[in-house]
Amino acid sequence: MTTSPSTARRLWSPLGVALLLAILGSGTKAGADRGALHLRASEAFAPCLRPALDAFTRESGWTVVLDVGEPDPPREADVVVGDDSEMTRLLEAGVADLQTSVDLGSLPWVWVVVPPGSPPGSLSALAPDRVVVLGGRAGRGARESLQGLAADRLRVSRDGGELRRARYALLPRSLAGTGEHRRSDVRPLIATAALVAGAPHAAAARRLLAFLQGDRGRSLLSTCLDAIETGASKGGSAQASYARSVVDWWLPDCSLTHDGYNDPGQVLGAPDAVFLGVKDSYRGIMSLGQGGYVTVDLVDTAVDGPGPDIRVYQVTGTEPVTLYAASSPQGPFVLVGLRMDCGTRTPGLENYEHHCDFDLRGTGISEARYVKVEDGEIYPCLAGGTITEGADIDAIEILNKKP
Repeated sequence: MTTSPSTARRLWSPLGVALLLAILGSGTKAGADRGALHLRASEAFAPCLRPALDAFTRESGWTVVLDVGEPDPPREADVVVGDDSEMTRLLEAGVADLQTSVDLGSLPWVWVVVPPGSPPGSLSALAPDRVVVLGGRAGRGARESLQGLAADRLRVSRDGGELRRARYALLPRSLAGTGEHRRSDVRPLIATAALVAGAPHAAAARRLLAFLQGDRGRSLLSTCLDAIETGASKGGSAQASYARSVVDWWLPDCSLTHDGYNDPGQVLGAPDAVFLGVKDSYRGIMSLGQGGYVTVDLVDTAVDGPGPDIRVYQVTGTEPVTLYAASSPQGPFVLVGLRMDCGTRTPGLENYEHHCDFDLRGTGISEARYVKVEDGEIYPCLAGGTITEGADIDAIEILNKKP
């Protein structure tokens, strides 16, 4: 049978239209996918990232959608950016890729005072109105610094507009509105970025991370984030503020600590514990066993200064830690404090801030070069209790160092 041209047109035109629509639809979908690189960042870092993300879009052609909210969970993001304490669980659980993680800079906290020229002194004491402070996990340290403030004078908020309008506030510098900005002793937020495992646009996400680490990205970020100070930038070696040699150590006879976790040298230097991808498997820590201890030489001297003076880093849990300090390796060692939870569990979640801080104030000594870190649990050998591996120590840091 011969098909006439008009019949062919009637037969093929619908098919041709459908095929054309499919092709166009495929192209549209590809274009939509290309423009859907998602980065999730906490409120404090979002203003710092926007100029750099806009520049990346212009240079690469990839549009980056900035989703603002808690980094954990990262939801459908390709890249996640949060404070180092917020990112801990994501990196340890493999939700974010540890190998791609990078610190972008630090963000200081500031007191905001309106009107400018208000009398000097503690803002919590002088403010006649409520003091506003950032909510969420990133703001925990700032809220803890205001524990002496009456509850009815503290307003916790994550509303950017409200934060910028506040007359009296303790905020990351990026969220501070108009008014006089005063220095705060609250630990700066460290912006940490990483690729989300299984990211739908992994190649483009890696390209974005490389851009943020490059000269152009760093230059744009530097308008909001400060460079992270290392020991070298402060005039000392890179490890100048961390424990540098082991003086003494002891594990209880009934400790469950095995050979992989009983090397005291693992507590030296900066925090470097690495989760190996299998439950309870880490590299770079020493497990003290219940009641065990390690004594270290800081080489530099910790002094009683603003806020806490010494920080102990712990991983995997929040076992209690006791800290003693002395000016000589022979002692006498003075009790600095016991932290029943060395680390902070986020309610309802299995993630921690893996450190606890100690203050020399009120101990009777104003400086210390040697510290003894002891697991704070009752010796199970004597008490007949449950035996565990005890506190898992990663590093000991000087927060206030003698010049």
